Amino acid sequence: LVVWYTYLYQKQEKMNAYEPIVLMLTAVLGMMGIVSTQDFLVFYLCLELQSFCFYILAASRRTSKFSTEAGLKYFLLGALASGFLLYGASLLYGATGSLNFNEWAMFGVASQEATSEMGHFFLSGGFLFLFAGMFFKLSAFPFHVWTHDVYEGSPTPVTFFLAFLPKLAVVTFFQRLLV
Repeated sequence: LVVWYTYLYQKQEKMNAYEPIVLMLTAVLGMMGIVSTQDFLVFYLCLELQSFCFYILAASRRTSKFSTEAGLKYFLLGALASGFLLYGASLLYGATGSLNFNEWAMFGVASQEATSEMGHFFLSGGFLFLFAGMFFKLSAFPFHVWTHDVYEGSPTPVTFFLAFLPKLAVVTFFQRLLV
């Protein structure tokens, strides 16, 4: 539906660019990878594939300085959130020795007594940083400040796309991770 709406929007604005449609389909490919993975490395690569498409889409209105500002702001804050995700994953890897979500869960359940206090600190700190990065992608409080600027500067079909589908992928990821 979003691709069809983008096509109609471009036709109405007399634009002949195919890049937004290709970028949206590539972002959907990244979201499908996010939803289906069990490993943090694959999850991170799919998340970045999706995010790079969104950065370009947010700045796709080339004649508007608001669109350029939206793309730059989204890129800088996305890099910060990506740093949080990677730091959290490194703490979780240090505590568990694995990047697999199932092994993270098994480590937390099976070794409550055997784990040192430092291991629990790394485990809880890792999940804290991981959730902080994901709350940015979800644009949940207190990481929601960027959303109104990005949505205002982006073209209408891109805003429609950014407002729903990435949130659905992140919520599905949370469901898989927490279960």
